[in-house]
Amino acid sequence: MFQWTEKYQPQQDWVTFIIVLIFMLCVVLFRNNTHRFKLLVSFWEFRSYINIYDKEKFSNPLHYFNLILTLISLTSFSVMVYFFYDKLLMSMFGKLSFLTFLTFISGVVIGRYWILRLIFKVSGNLELFQQTVFRSLSLYVTISLHGLLLFSFYYYRFFYEPNLLLILLIFIFCALFVSHLSIYLKIIGMKFDYSIYLILYLCAFKLAPWLWLYHSIF
Repeated sequence: MFQWTEKYQPQQDWVTFIIVLIFMLCVVLFRNNTHRFKLLVSFWEFRSYINIYDKEKFSNPLHYFNLILTLISLTSFSVMVYFFYDKLLMSMFGKLSFLTFLTFISGVVIGRYWILRLIFKVSGNLELFQQTVFRSLSLYVTISLHGLLLFSFYYYRFFYEPNLLLILLIFIFCALFVSHLSIYLKIIGMKFDYSIYLILYLCAFKLAPWLWLYHSIF
């Protein structure tokens, strides 16, 4: 007699664990500073969030709140990038693990931060750099959390629809591009001379590391 059988997917365990871990980290941040976390995850309140928390005591990337946000962002984007690779590119390049993506992406982000911090400190524009990093991190976290929510819906409902995953990731990275473009335009509007540092930041440290990472993996 016909009977339903459950199809086991070995990758489900670790993906669920990652999603639950990120949720738990969000709960920690929510309980620690409810008002800040609520503003952060609300797109329509992002300007208010920046106005309130873009202060030295809150914007330091090594502040525990920001460190947890960085972990959430890196892990969330690593999961989504891994599935983009696993579903759409693996047949061309061979198998790579999620930990490989997490390690490479984290290494690029952390290494780039300390190199840029040194450069901007020497040039006397450390305050500008810190503000840019804080706003960029805030946008990454906001978009990554909403993106992970959409990814979770895809993962548990449309696991065998790679085209839907591609559309989802294009939407997420377009949101990242537009939001970061607004930050850079605002910096140029503050002082046109900053455009020199902005070009250095975008070409040498925003784009080049990811191109190097792409060629290293593929």
